[in-house]
Amino acid sequence: MGFSSIEGVSFETQDALSVIVIENALATAKITPYGACVLSFIPKKSGSNDKGNPAGAQDLLWVSPTAVYNAKKPVRGGIPICWPWFGRHPLNSTMPAHGFVRNLVWNLEGIQNLASEATELVFSLEHSEATLVLWPYRFHLTLTVTVAETLSLRLTTTNLSDKKMVLTEAFHSYFKVQDVRNVSVLGLENSTQIDTLNAMRRCLQTELLTLSPPIDSVWINHSSHAVIEDKGLARCIEINKHGSDSTVVWNPGVKTVKGFQDIPNEQWPEFLCVESGNVFESTVTLLPNETHNLLLQIAQKTHK
Repeated sequence: MGFSSIEGVSFETQDALSVIVIENALATAKITPYGACVLSFIPKKSGSNDKGNPAGAQDLLWVSPTAVYNAKKPVRGGIPICWPWFGRHPLNSTMPAHGFVRNLVWNLEGIQNLASEATELVFSLEHSEATLVLWPYRFHLTLTVTVAETLSLRLTTTNLSDKKMVLTEAFHSYFKVQDVRNVSVLGLENSTQIDTLNAMRRCLQTELLTLSPPIDSVWINHSSHAVIEDKGLARCIEINKHGSDSTVVWNPGVKTVKGFQDIPNEQWPEFLCVESGNVFESTVTLLPNETHNLLLQIAQKTHK
């Protein structure tokens, strides 16, 4: 691919997918150009072993052990990109769920090591005849991934059409937890919850969120940060975002997981999706040549 000579950058193949491996002084990460999906992020901390990783360091992200890498469907886990619609298509149920960009190979535009010891990767995707059939707009997408002690993703959407563009979007992040039933999510307080499993019931979130899956809820008017507090792994995952007015929390639970061929039935407690984006009525509207940025930052903190 022309970037393998850069220090700390290597490439590997997993079934049909190419995977970029980043190892720098601050973290390790894996990203596949298929869907521009981050598959792994392990920050390095003080008290490291001689390989640079903390003893017992664990991934912040979860990928299913039965995920498929056949370039025909998204990898189950990591941080898939939902765009230009979230969930089912609003008008046509035959369209792919969560849009189409997670099912396409993005262009790797560049990789560079920064003075801060971080590594920056840039991916891009543009409309094609195939995408225009699915969505009649011309667009340019850029995903900038920065691998440091904090993992940063910036999705930039530019409307290249001569008409107004309305879209929904999300980073569908799968976070690794010890047991989702012993996890809390802080930061959703004072936002409105829409419970998609309970007739779209709306209520104001007044306290931290404790989990008893299944859960599939959207918090609208939530533009600030959230924290996953995981007592089992003795850590917190801090989620900061910008350009986002919605947060989605999802876990299928013991019954619903049986409908997923790429999630082992017994492993549903091991992940929690906390997704940053703009969904439901929190749409993004772009006039011709306008640009929107969706930024996600995740970092690990020690549980107190």
